[in-house]
Amino acid sequence: MLLLDRIKLSHTFWKLKCSKTEVHICVSSSLLLETLCKVIATVTKLRVTMELTLDKKLQSFQLIAQEKLQAIICSIPGKKDLIIEQTLIKPLEHVCAASWLKLKGIQRIFKFDIEHIIPHTAEQQVQIYLIHSRLEIFQQVLKHIHELERKKPTDLEAAVKNFHIICVPTCFSYFHHLLEEEGLYGLVQLHRYNWDFINIDQGVLSLEVPHVFSTLFLRKDTSLLPAIAQSLRVLQTVGGRPDVILTFGEHSTNLVKILHTLEKNDKNIGKETSDFGAIIIIDRDKDYASSLLTPAIYAGLLLEVFNRRAAEVDIQAASNKILEQKLAIFQVPTRADQQRQQPTKPPLDKAKKATTKLPSIRMNALSDEIYGENRYKHFAQASSQIRTQAKNIGLEVQKLNAMKLEEMHEYVARKLPKVTELKARIMRHLNASEQIIEMLGGNFRRMQSLEEDIINNVARKRLLSEIDEVLTTDGQKFNTLRLLCLLHLCAGISSDELMQFARNYCNYFGPFYLDVFQKLALAGLLPLAREEGGERTNTHAKLLSNLQIPKFQQTEFQANSNRLRLMSSTASEEQAGSGTVAGNSSSSNCGGVGSGGAGSPIITCPSYVFNKLYIPIAAQLCSYLLKAQTAEDFANKVGMVDKLVMHHSDVTAALNPKSYANSIKLNDTKDIFPLRKRNIFVFLLGGVTYAEIAACDLISRINGSQIVVGSDTLVAGSDLIAGAF
Repeated sequence: MLLLDRIKLSHTFWKLKCSKTEVHICVSSSLLLETLCKVIATVTKLRVTMELTLDKKLQSFQLIAQEKLQAIICSIPGKKDLIIEQTLIKPLEHVCAASWLKLKGIQRIFKFDIEHIIPHTAEQQVQIYLIHSRLEIFQQVLKHIHELERKKPTDLEAAVKNFHIICVPTCFSYFHHLLEEEGLYGLVQLHRYNWDFINIDQGVLSLEVPHVFSTLFLRKDTSLLPAIAQSLRVLQTVGGRPDVILTFGEHSTNLVKILHTLEKNDKNIGKETSDFGAIIIIDRDKDYASSLLTPAIYAGLLLEVFNRRAAEVDIQAASNKILEQKLAIFQVPTRADQQRQQPTKPPLDKAKKATTKLPSIRMNALSDEIYGENRYKHFAQASSQIRTQAKNIGLEVQKLNAMKLEEMHEYVARKLPKVTELKARIMRHLNASEQIIEMLGGNFRRMQSLEEDIINNVARKRLLSEIDEVLTTDGQKFNTLRLLCLLHLCAGISSDELMQFARNYCNYFGPFYLDVFQKLALAGLLPLAREEGGERTNTHAKLLSNLQIPKFQQTEFQANSNRLRLMSSTASEEQAGSGTVAGNSSSSNCGGVGSGGAGSPIITCPSYVFNKLYIPIAAQLCSYLLKAQTAEDFANKVGMVDKLVMHHSDVTAALNPKSYANSIKLNDTKDIFPLRKRNIFVFLLGGVTYAEIAACDLISRINGSQIVVGSDTLVAGSDLIAGAF
């Protein structure tokens, strides 16, 4: 809505001032009203084009989320306490602050604890539970309410309900049935709340729904798709409907069908105001390699080692992802263990412990400039630059010794607070990079070499034995399975080989993890275990495996890698001539775009995020979309890929790229290429990695566009495997 700062009227002149835009109009009294309407329309359009950039529009998600939450809270009468599930606290901070909640009527805020029941703090006090839409959490909340009702029953005829449960991102129908089965129907009121996209970083959006991969791909449960479609609908309301939506995968296609159903009665979404030229939606199972490979960039390795909470990572030395998944027998004493053995200081009192904040890094370029400079750089270059910055800040502090008294007073008053804050940030990053080296340094080169051989399908039998050796010598619960899944994805493994590995794995970690292999098989990460009793089939399979017969059948990964030229070798052959996205063979320690350091090469191929092994599919599709001049040109690049579907805004039926190119030749539809808008929104269904985000960021810089990457959550490869446990 247009806000007019001031309007001055005179006999012949108007002066309308809106922000920095001034419009002077000479009018007569008879045309006064008509001209005013035209001016407001013109200034509105001018203001939108000049000031409301895409980044500012994406920030409006916070306001939309606040309005939704306010509508729920204000609809509940009485004195209110808010009880929040722990994993929702950090994402909620991106929506609103505690002071905002208190202004809306929340008196006290508690953290939900399964073992501790929070009693009513006053008479007729209303308890509001904010939880994820997960059955186990919902049942725990019902147990707490049961216990409170046992101690002090609630009047069923009371006008105010004492218990409310807000489910994020949706409220399933079977929750209502559970209320009835537990005898709480009428005592508890359910609400659904979807905060849509949260701005994690510049060009990075997340729904912060961490269980989409396990629900959708491991359990084949599509109940979360409508909530995700609702968030994409809000995105189109904010940014407009694009000319084309490109989907890759069965779930992505179904997601667009739900989205079209929601849009049928929505007249507020217009094509003329679209900020995106295209939207790309990709199923996680169509590019498992990007999540299973070990990233080489700083942001990716931060997520490989440390636990994430929304836009922050905890860098405490006592606990991280590597230590949590390693067998105790393989854990080498870390710096934290050595510090424990040293004489400790007297313990702090409880009040001081409560105020002590754990060290963390905010993964946002606007909040942390050190992270912004290094997030998408190769780790070797990033860690070197952080050490250099640490030395420079030390020299800056030493300047105090040579200063005169007056200069020292001025320095302490003006510069020292900023220098101290910058020093604290640099030390956190220095500490994080040292922990990454400590956790991964011993096996990092070995893992890189092993992954390179797996991707290139070199000596499959030897690779399988090396993974067994990694299990024996390193003993990581998730990362060892991650290597096995990558091997099956790239080269394929048999059921007998899987059963042999599963036997060894269960000997180390316990027999109760045997069902994990079945879950990963349902997601396509491992082969299905063959049922016992099929002796004839097993005999024939063993005989065939011993015969030296050349095999020409490709896995889906190999086929898509060749068709989309995802391997760095094939990509460099195609792109070296164009001079736009060509591989750089000068050094493996790749820097960021325009890093400009002495001796640091300029990166022009997105495969640098995986040490020049592989290009993420999301980045490659963005590159093809931005470079295509005609639909036929685009179809020649991606036409052979299965389940890649184009949903055109003017065509009711979904078409593959070749069919779309043919329809243009028959004049059945318009050609959208080259894209009118150079902005693309990429959505990864099932989690996105920082390697994919960095690759898309590089493509956007090369092509002079803006690529916004969104997903249900940000993940590392171990997080996907952990979803099966």
